[in-house]
Amino acid sequence: MHHPPPASERLFLSIPLTSLTSRPSPTQDALPEPKRYSLRFAPNMALNGLVAPLVVVPALTRLPALTKHGAFETVGTVAHPNASVACALAIGYMAFDLGSMLVGYQASVKANGVLTFHLYVWHHLLSILFWPVAILHGSFVHFVNWFVASECSSLWLALRGAMLSLGTINTPLGLVVQLLFVITFFGSRVVVMPDLARAFVYADWDKVPGWQAAIARATVPVPFALNAYWGLMIARSVAKVALGGKKKRDAAPAGKTD
Repeated sequence: MHHPPPASERLFLSIPLTSLTSRPSPTQDALPEPKRYSLRFAPNMALNGLVAPLVVVPALTRLPALTKHGAFETVGTVAHPNASVACALAIGYMAFDLGSMLVGYQASVKANGVLTFHLYVWHHLLSILFWPVAILHGSFVHFVNWFVASECSSLWLALRGAMLSLGTINTPLGLVVQLLFVITFFGSRVVVMPDLARAFVYADWDKVPGWQAAIARATVPVPFALNAYWGLMIARSVAKVALGGKKKRDAAPAGKTD
């Protein structure tokens, strides 16, 4: 259960990374409501992308501990104190974000798209319901910790979304923000995926209560698939820029946020 990349991330595929032309920034009052909506909640996303991942760092391990049978521990593990704090911070962010999406339904749908809106709602609900269960039962805490840590890319995604709304993304600072987003996305979501998949496949499933195993099997693989897909799309976009595919990319629709 991991935060799926929002619609603004899709715009990465059509926004030139090489353009350093400055553009005037309209005042927030002059912007369409979907862009004002994105600006209002960008600080919340940025704060989540900064604080929760920093808090969870001491709780991270490359792989779970091994049992005497050579499988990876899944239940009965003693969670690091920071794991519960980081989980609480992430859940607080998602509860606030979920409430803001429901209250500002029309603006949120216009800003993110219908599909992404519903992905957000289900992701937040499932995470709010099941992440605390994992922490409280010491079950699959390893995965929750890494899912919280992967939110570090949200800091740069929030800054990028705000710059998109203000029309300042095609500046030197915008280039830096987009590069940092790419680096943190791949570093926290893709590079760690083989170890997470290994820990999941070779988990000590015999010790997992049936209801916890059902939850884990239904939810843990979802972030793997989403991050693999988005990683490929972002990599393709970066490759097009590096190989001089600017002309073809500029001819594609840039996306609509208003």
